[in-house]
Amino acid sequence: MTEDRTPYLYGTMPMTPEPPELPELPVDFSAFHEMFHDRYVRYARTLVHNRHDAEEVADATFEQLYRKWDQILASENPARYAWRVLRNKAIDHCRARNRRPLIDAAFDVEALREAVDPIRQIEESLALCHALGELPERQHDVMVMQYLVGLPVNSVADVLGITPAAVRSTARHAKRHLRAILEADRAATEEGHRGDLAD
Repeated sequence: MTEDRTPYLYGTMPMTPEPPELPELPVDFSAFHEMFHDRYVRYARTLVHNRHDAEEVADATFEQLYRKWDQILASENPARYAWRVLRNKAIDHCRARNRRPLIDAAFDVEALREAVDPIRQIEESLALCHALGELPERQHDVMVMQYLVGLPVNSVADVLGITPAAVRSTARHAKRHLRAILEADRAATEEGHRGDLAD
């Protein structure tokens, strides 16, 4: 019985099948990916526990965006639609691993090393994280993107699908809201301390 063999090309190399061609990504999707991928990873990194997880969240986001790309382009605000997908993916990622979303950037290791009172620095960072969690969604996102991720106003506007003026206005409201939350927390803590002393 003769064994079937792959015919040789020019009598020297075995012929191999051509690899299947990958579908070509839409140009607008490729441009969107190139513009926002790094920003999405940097945002996700403030919520999940390491860079690898942040990359995974961003990749899952773009996979979903690709599957619905035509629908997203037809939406009123594609950037805002995409942002909500990213935000939900990051939160779902944490929930699936029974982890609370975190904001690593609020804990500046160098600041702790140089702080006169490191315990006080940690308490203030924890209070800030709690206060950020109390903000309305858009205020939270603007503060994280602008002050923790470090994006300029125009980039925050691009990512969130809002105008630069809306970013500045939202940041002003968020700062006032944060101060009110922090002052209320501080007053409650002081009241608690007075109660403990009275006992």
